[in-house]
Amino acid sequence: MYYYLGEDEPERQQQTSPADTPPVEEVTSLDARSEQKIADGVGKVLEVLEELAAAVNNQPEQTETINQLGKTLSEEWDTIEKSVETNFPDDYKNIEDSLYPLIAHAQKQTPDVDQIKQLISEVKEKLTAFKQKLST
Repeated sequence: MYYYLGEDEPERQQQTSPADTPPVEEVTSLDARSEQKIADGVGKVLEVLEELAAAVNNQPEQTETINQLGKTLSEEWDTIEKSVETNFPDDYKNIEDSLYPLIAHAQKQTPDVDQIKQLISEVKEKLTAFKQKLST
């Protein structure tokens, strides 16, 4: 014998009615606290960027330090990356166009210091503009 304990069709439709489901905008909207978390994360990425700039300018032969700062830069970005990508896709693409090459160059066995300096400048400019956008 088989017993059917499922719901009838009208009850199933009633449970998933569009009126019960919040609009997508409400689910993915960015509140002030989330925006502040992103801004704080950008601030941390900028701090690591400053450390990397100092290392490249003052001790370009210290590849281990440069490599470690490249790794730290990647880790700090990772903490906010999804939020930036989801809520600010254009800014995300713009920043990553320079940030990922910078991270890659900084983690090479023999980093190209001139290339890193150029990319640091680009990333710093983009992140600073993005952070200002968040605070307005």
